Amino acid sequence: VGVLGPWTCDPILAWALPEVASRLAVARLNRDPTFNQGYWWDAVVLTEACQSPQAVTGLLNVDRYATALVGPLNPATCRAAGLLAVVWNKPLTSWSCLGDGEALETLVNPMPEAVGVLHAVLRYFRWAHVAVVAAPQDLWREVGQGLAQELRAKGLPVTVVTTAGADEDQAQEALKRVQRADGVRVVVMCMHSVLLGGEEQRVLLEKAEDLGMTDGTYVFIPYDALTFPLPYRRRPYPILGNNTKLRLAYDAVLTITIDSPEVAFHEALDQAKEAYEIPNHIDPMQV
Repeated sequence: VGVLGPWTCDPILAWALPEVASRLAVARLNRDPTFNQGYWWDAVVLTEACQSPQAVTGLLNVDRYATALVGPLNPATCRAAGLLAVVWNKPLTSWSCLGDGEALETLVNPMPEAVGVLHAVLRYFRWAHVAVVAAPQDLWREVGQGLAQELRAKGLPVTVVTTAGADEDQAQEALKRVQRADGVRVVVMCMHSVLLGGEEQRVLLEKAEDLGMTDGTYVFIPYDALTFPLPYRRRPYPILGNNTKLRLAYDAVLTITIDSPEVAFHEALDQAKEAYEIPNHIDPMQV
């Protein structure tokens, strides 16, 4: 199984330790007779380029390395990866592809689509008008554009789609566009969560606090937390404790994430360490 992702050029995703995660997954598969069915699983970590054109080109060589694929993370490469997987007759499992599922025969979405979950929440609260603010990297720009397209297809007016990097002026300009738009209630942030070290989101939320946008007028939703179980039970996030402005701004953030009721992420990593399934030097709180 090839595990595709921008592991070397995205500093936040590098902390996910894809090699360790892949080894842990296949080791458990190989021990479980209900899954292995006489086969021996192995995984190879494949690097996805951070620029969309190079990421698409890089897919051409994937065929020789794997009989199945997990990824890619960039929605712009999903269509190409899905078509190639059909030609190769190889399963493609991806949680980041937007709107491609029905057309691609071998594409498997392993969990509820993030756009569908987000739409259900917006509909429940009757928040129709949405703005999308994405980080400037290709990965997040493509996520933002794809999200806006999917929400519009579901009948929601997405009136602002813009980017904002770690520069305060960029964040202010993006938020001014949101303020100028008519009736926007929700700002979806397509960027790494500030709780995981995302600098763009920190700057955006702090600037929103400066502009008085965090008083309940707007709701800020992190998109990335929709795709993994963000730990929230008995989990302190030092960045909120050390930054008063950010903590005030975070009152306006609504986090929608996957629940993990049996065991939280860091507890699961601790258990894997105790069972000698992952290297002992790994600090779960740094992953």
